[in-house]
Amino acid sequence: MQVFESITAAHLKGPTHLTIGSFDGMHRGHSALIASMQAAAHAVGAACGLLTFHPHPRAVLFPDRPVASINSLAERLKLYAQAGLDFTIVHPFTRRTAQTEPEDFMDLLKEHLALTDLWVGPDFALGKNRRGDVDFLRAYGEKIGIQVHITPEFSWEGVPVRSSRIRSAITLGNIEWANVWLGRYFTISGVIVYGDQRGRTLGFPTANIAVSQNRVHPADGVYAAWAEVEGRRFPAVVNIGLRPTVNGGHRTIEAHLIDFDEDIYGRCLALSFVARLRDEMKFPGLDALKAQIARDKKLARWLLDLDPQLPDYERYRELAYTADWGVEVFGDTPEALYAHAAIAMFGLQAAYDVQGPTLQQYIEAAGEDREALLVNWLNELLWQQEAHGLVVQNVIVRELDESHIRALVFGRTGASDLAHIKAVTYHDLAVEPPRETGGLWRARALFDT
Repeated sequence: MQVFESITAAHLKGPTHLTIGSFDGMHRGHSALIASMQAAAHAVGAACGLLTFHPHPRAVLFPDRPVASINSLAERLKLYAQAGLDFTIVHPFTRRTAQTEPEDFMDLLKEHLALTDLWVGPDFALGKNRRGDVDFLRAYGEKIGIQVHITPEFSWEGVPVRSSRIRSAITLGNIEWANVWLGRYFTISGVIVYGDQRGRTLGFPTANIAVSQNRVHPADGVYAAWAEVEGRRFPAVVNIGLRPTVNGGHRTIEAHLIDFDEDIYGRCLALSFVARLRDEMKFPGLDALKAQIARDKKLARWLLDLDPQLPDYERYRELAYTADWGVEVFGDTPEALYAHAAIAMFGLQAAYDVQGPTLQQYIEAAGEDREALLVNWLNELLWQQEAHGLVVQNVIVRELDESHIRALVFGRTGASDLAHIKAVTYHDLAVEPPRETGGLWRARALFDT
């Protein structure tokens, strides 16, 4: 992939297809837009690229309210290249750029990129005072020979996928949902720096990383993550926060790499967050802290040894019913199906908008067949929600047959403003095996609200 430092630095011969935006995070919505653009461009032998701005326009226009980025510019360029783009333009954004009239900006694209097709979302606008909205772009594009394609807003599991929503989920510690919308594990990287060496004295040496303050950080807490250093990957347990038990004076991101003991100070460490284990806590003493770290390490190792994968399909889809909620659920295994059914039920209640998990609890249910088991499993979770305020955000099924399920549920308890489901009904209920080899298990469930 070619990278140009400005629009005027690129002298393309065309035909050229282009999309414009910050594309921070390169989430599933971004990938879908780029895939549509690539298919159209390749069909006519056109080059296909992306124009982004640096710094972020908001950092220039509203310096007191900057946007914390999901990825650094270097990380974004790597993701753009992985998407198969032919070129990326990183155009400098200044106050002068903000004053560019949309006609002049479009003319610039036509002149230097030989632009034939522009791909944008329905709320896109460019130029001074955002005057270049989609209606303007279509009209002016027709005048100068640029076809403008408006792609619809992208949703995943019924939720519009936006970078702002992903930033919010990450800052809430709701990393499981952020990962689903990204289509990969949220990753943050930095240079390993010297800390206070307290982790080593406790028997759990940690690698502290320095991360730019304009990056999105997961909420304070403890996480299971993959740590990558010099191309090698290790399971890790990560603590983010102030370390209140030892009177830490500033927020740190420190990772204990499991089964690893090398000097890696000064090297770059990338942490890919898989699951949130708990909130950061203050313990009565160092012995209690050490015991909890050992439990965190054991849980993180177990979880990462499972090598969980993000599904490349939607786990559930809301069904249209007149009065009640209904869902169709999908899974590549029966275990995934029942796990996704639980996630669907809480997803409909907007569990992605609350703080991330802080507890793990084994929950069991039984039933005379697959359908009855599904109803009883979900109703057991609803009882836990009613009795203890349980909000489910991740599920790992440990045991499953046609009449019994035992699963480890990740979530939190307490008062919640979630919309409420009363019960799971037997109306239109179904659990179906794959219809073809390599297909997905399916289930339907209707909820009484």
